[in-house]
Parts: sequence; C-alpha cells; structure tokens
Amino acid sequence: MRVVRQRAARRPCRIVGRGDRRQRLTIAAGAAQREIAAELEVALGAGDRPGEQRAASLAIYGRLELTAPWGIRIPGAPQLAFYAIASGRAVLEAAGRRYELGAGDLVFIRKELAYTLKDHPRSRAATIAEVFAQRGGRCGGLVIYGHGGAASTIISGGFAFETTELDPLRPVVPDVLHVVSDGGTGVRWLDATLQLMATEMATEAPGYELVAGRLADVMFVHALRSHMRAHPCSASWLTAINDPQLGAAFQRMHERPGDPWTVDTLARAASMSRSAFAMRFKQALGQAPLTYLTRWRMHRASELLGSSTLAIAEIASSVGYETESSFSKVFKRAIGDSPAAYRKKRRDAAR
Repeated sequence: MRVVRQRAARRPCRIVGRGDRRQRLTIAAGAAQREIAAELEVALGAGDRPGEQRAASLAIYGRLELTAPWGIRIPGAPQLAFYAIASGRAVLEAAGRRYELGAGDLVFIRKELAYTLKDHPRSRAATIAEVFAQRGGRCGGLVIYGHGGAASTIISGGFAFETTELDPLRPVVPDVLHVVSDGGTGVRWLDATLQLMATEMATEAPGYELVAGRLADVMFVHALRSHMRAHPCSASWLTAINDPQLGAAFQRMHERPGDPWTVDTLARAASMSRSAFAMRFKQALGQAPLTYLTRWRMHRASELLGSSTLAIAEIASSVGYETESSFSKVFKRAIGDSPAAYRKKRRDAAR
C-alpha cells in the first residue's frame, strides 16, 4: 500500500446526504481483525455496558452500482466520508486536485470538504438527492445509477464523533487520505472484505448494516495503519498504541480513567522513568500525559452524559473528579457547555 496525502483548505457547507443509520464500532472476528479491534477499542473508547452508546458512530450510505457516464456532487458532509472501490474505477476531484481511484483503493475525505466523484472528469455530476432518489432519499442498501456503460461498484459511508471538540481523528487523518492498492497480500485481504461488504449490502438481509459497518471499521483501521507507515513521525494515539511501553500506560488510562493517575504512576505502568516517559509520550501524542488524560476523561464523560442515566456527580467520580463542581468546570472548558446543558442537547437531538 502507498498513501497519497493532500492537505486542503476547509470551507463551510450545508449538510447533504447524511446517513441516519449508526452502528457501534465493533470489528468482526478473525485473528488479524481481533488485533486491530483491540487497538481501535482502546483508542476510540468502546462502551462496555449493555445498551451504552459511544460518541463515535458510523453511517453506511450504500453500495453504489454505477454505470458510465455517472457523477456525484457532494457540497460537504458533516462527518468524515469514505469510499471503497470494490470494482471498476472512479475519479475524485477535491480542493482543486484530481485522484484516480482503482479497484481496491480506499479514500477518506474530511468533513465539510466539497468534492465530486465521477467515472470521467468530463461526466456530469448529479446531486446526492438525485442519486438516492430511487430509495426515496433514504441511505443504505443497494443504489443503482448511471447510463449503462462501464460498471463500478463503490461502498460509501461516513464516520463521526458526536463530541467533535475531542475528536481523536482530527490530528491523524489528512483532508484527503487515498490508500492505493498495490496488489499485495494486504490488498487481497482487503478485496475480499470489500466483496463481502458489497454482498451484504446487495442482499439487505436482516443485520446487513451491522455486518457492513463492522467490515468498514476494519477498512478504516487498515487505512490509518497504512497512513502511519507512510508518515511514521506523525504524532497520534496510533503511535502510542504501537509503542510497547507507552501502549501499556495508554491502555490503563483508557480502561481506568477514574483512577488518580499521576505522571509517576503512568511512568511505572510503562516501566519507564518519569522524565523518559513524559518526553516519549509528548513526542508520540504531541501533548503532555496529564493533558491527554484530561481530554480522554472528558471524552468518556461525554459518552456517559449522552447514553446513561447516571447522575452528573456519579459521572464526575467515574472519570476521576472528587466533586461535581470541579468536573463541571473542566468539562465546560473542554466542550463549551456545562454537563447538564450537553446532556440536554444530546437527548433533544436523539428525539
């Protein structure tokens, strides 16, 4: 795999083509997949209580069966968009740059970035509403569009964090992340994953969205790993996870955010001296250990506020704060709302 990276200017947009089906970020079985799953669960904070939701969510927009000439115009989406080319080819135009996409390629596009996807640069691009009109504008399942020429199969979806202020993907994923197929073993495994996703979405059997969503999780981590291999100096939680010593401390922070962690106790968990741990942690994540810990605690608290009936004082205690008032001050500084106001917004949005 080689990764093509492009930074692009952000621009505002209206929300178009937003998926309304969300799945938990849980990854399918298999030895390699379970290893990836463990890393992503630690990094993104999987809920471990029955019925508990997480702040991260995945929307599957559909399996697109496209025949040339075809084109889709997206003014911008409210979440990270992804396209997986199961077969055929496509041309992505974003921020003044053109990307040639072939079978086995993956592309991830930053939220709020306008782009077009076509079979050929000169093809007309329809709106997302036109393309999904056959399904009454409803996302998911099989979508057939085009004019009878060369065929392409594309899986599309979106990936978002409810708490955008704490989104751990922001420093990791560039505006356009293009993972190019090179025909290697990893790609053959990816091709099989894509074909399974395409089959699930074509049949629309009970539970197909859940299965497709889990497979999409695998592809997402695969793309991030490829990106990290191509950019090994990038500071991110993926770097920390892959570090044998940092990974131990990183995992304990994520598993037990309510513990009274200090730099000393985290360094001991990593079997490192205090100074060496603090320096390596900052090099890997771009921030000090306790700064990251506070950020993770607020992320965890936002999940509990949105998905549980726990009192705010109980949530404060579960993420390491002795008093509700001290927790509320830190939460408002991180999120911009008080815990009570944030909980009300989440509940109102879910109605």
